[in-house]
Amino acid sequence: MLSIINSSNLIGINGHLIKIEIDISNGIPSFNIVGLASTEIKESRERVKSAIINSGYRFPNSRIVVNLSPADMKKEGSFLDLAISIGILREFIRKDNVYLDESMFIGELSLDGKLQKVRGILPIIIGAKECNIKRLFLPYDNFLEGLFVDEIEIIPVKSLNQCIEFLNGSLDICKESIIADININKKEKCQNEYEEDFCDVSGNYFVKRSAEIAAAGNHNMLMIGPPGSGKTMIAKRIRTILPDINKEEMIEISKIYSSIGLIDNQKGIIDKRPFRSPHHTSTKQAMIGGGVDARPGEVVLAHRGVLFLDEIAEFDRKILETLRQPIEDKFINISRIKYNFEYPCNFLLVGAMNPCPCGYHMSETECRCKTYEIDRYINKISGPLLDRFDLFVEVNSIPYKEFINTKSETSHDIRKRVQSARYIQQTRFKNHDIKTNDEMNSSMVNEYCKLNDEGLNTINIIFNKYKLSNRSYTKLLKVARTIADLDEENIIQSNHIIEAFSFRKAYYKYFE
Repeated sequence: MLSIINSSNLIGINGHLIKIEIDISNGIPSFNIVGLASTEIKESRERVKSAIINSGYRFPNSRIVVNLSPADMKKEGSFLDLAISIGILREFIRKDNVYLDESMFIGELSLDGKLQKVRGILPIIIGAKECNIKRLFLPYDNFLEGLFVDEIEIIPVKSLNQCIEFLNGSLDICKESIIADININKKEKCQNEYEEDFCDVSGNYFVKRSAEIAAAGNHNMLMIGPPGSGKTMIAKRIRTILPDINKEEMIEISKIYSSIGLIDNQKGIIDKRPFRSPHHTSTKQAMIGGGVDARPGEVVLAHRGVLFLDEIAEFDRKILETLRQPIEDKFINISRIKYNFEYPCNFLLVGAMNPCPCGYHMSETECRCKTYEIDRYINKISGPLLDRFDLFVEVNSIPYKEFINTKSETSHDIRKRVQSARYIQQTRFKNHDIKTNDEMNSSMVNEYCKLNDEGLNTINIIFNKYKLSNRSYTKLLKVARTIADLDEENIIQSNHIIEAFSFRKAYYKYFE
């Protein structure tokens, strides 16, 4: 008896269709799995056999060969248990069943036949949809992830028995009651609720203005200041003023998190913009990604959100240099022997650092560092990496009166202006494959960064006086374009150029 069952294999953050061919024939009883299977898949022989017997079915006392097609693709994980079991038990399923050919089966079996949650369900469902699969059987605990993908039927099952009973028509799975039980409706919009708020930040208007511009145009920002001045506090609140996350972005982010098993069972999707803050002792693999399974790193997990590098000068310089390419290209390539993984990493980079090892250089508190110690500390950040920051801002301690008297804007109020500026950019770039000013290439800068005569004269003076590099000049125009968008101006004016350049003052103070 030969049966063919559809399943899937997760490679990177993408699901790929796997055809599982099960041949049961006369001969010496054996159970072999071929087709470049990993150790965990080969171990599924024992899980499948025990699950079938403990579910009340007879395990065939025959020669069983399971082929995983295509044979040249490495298969990893425990996704295939359910599909292999269904293929072996094909004789217990109605011959006129119309589900099998157009269905996919995903799930790990426990020894008693129950289905366990697996990682990577969201990318697997998206991959199945692209392969014209009509329905997908998956573990009950993974059901929430499947609710957010349209045009494919998701059938949650708790056990092997339940799956076969459904295929035979003797069981009806009421998905509506399951949705009611877990108190979720996939048509409801996920709310963007954060514990942090900019109203908690007193004073530091210049820094908050920088954060608003950074969020509006997705511009990278570096904060410099003494310990306790509020750098980390401000950085944690930047994602609260980013535009509300839409469904497309939710699925895009959740696909990454699902592939490494970081989806919350109670939500089923990532409904907030990521905020990643790796420690300065993080390895290159943790930051960029890699390993045997090419696991996504922090730069990928921060996609469509914020990557915050606190104490950036304490990071290993070699690790910081690896960030240059993903910051510029918005994606990262991880190469392995057979595969080349391309992961998206379009994030807002926020850095924070002290001006010296003791932290008090150029502040009211006396600095204890030697000149060579300060130079060595500052030089940990290379020129090419600094060139990838658009905004440099000094964060200083504020007077006591500002703590008491200053009423700060809420994140909601700031986010309104940011969303208005982002809408202008989306309209501007509707015919391009970009969404924000930061992503403009040179030709787009020439087309969309139009200056009036006064603005041209101002930027000419700045360019010649400070000997701007080509990248610095382009970034200055992009920031000015964002400031003009916040002011709802079509033409970049002199005041926009001056304000954009004011956010390079800290650069010339500390790094020149």
